[in-house]
Amino acid sequence: MTGFIFKTSLKDFLRPQRSAAWLAVVGMVFLISKVWAVLAADLTAADSFDRVQQAVVLRVVALAAAVFGTMVISQEVEQKTIVFLITRPVPRHLLLVGRMLAACAVSFAISFLSLVAAGLAVLGLGVFINGRFFQDVAVMGVGVAAYMGFFVLLSLLLSRSLILSLLFAFGWETFVPNMPGDMFYVSILTYLRSAAPHTEVAGGPSLGDVIAGALAPKSLAPGLAWTMLFVLVGVLWWLCLWRFSRFEYSPKEDAA
Repeated sequence: MTGFIFKTSLKDFLRPQRSAAWLAVVGMVFLISKVWAVLAADLTAADSFDRVQQAVVLRVVALAAAVFGTMVISQEVEQKTIVFLITRPVPRHLLLVGRMLAACAVSFAISFLSLVAAGLAVLGLGVFINGRFFQDVAVMGVGVAAYMGFFVLLSLLLSRSLILSLLFAFGWETFVPNMPGDMFYVSILTYLRSAAPHTEVAGGPSLGDVIAGALAPKSLAPGLAWTMLFVLVGVLWWLCLWRFSRFEYSPKEDAA
């Protein structure tokens, strides 16, 4: 039954108009990466790819998870179609798991294409023999699951959560890792950067460092970062299933 929900949700998330918009995003990642590589002529191609991966690609991971995470349940409430969803003869936890897995699959596909686009723009075909490429793919997979759990939970707790999700993805995740003290512990981006550490580029702070959350670089041991990411995924997904299974969700008259 979860497989059926997964397939139907996947078709919904991959409507032609949405797919075209996200392919345009991937194209933008390619162009940004190309410009970045030209402007950062003093860096090696590998260093440029490292910065693009952390400053641009990981932002696409958060963006895709925020948009599709909101579509899992919150969009159904706002469009007043939640009744048709939850009245299906399917246990709620299976329904939510199927839709979340579909959202993760689409978000990961977009993130993967963005990573490939960035790699081709900076390294050319050599990106596929770059040892860090596949490590970055694994980190993106866990990152998508962690962000998805957080954004879906946010949508289950608050109405019109897309704006807050985007503020978290581009505001919180940009400034918190750069703040002094121990605030970096409450950023998912910190764990993603630490799970696949890249070479620190010599030189003063740059705009790329700010965007990548590396202005005041603080990282964890890779093993600890992976452990924390898996814990986050488990806890956040469990909270989503618990919340959706025990609370009522109905269309609101003020939802437009």
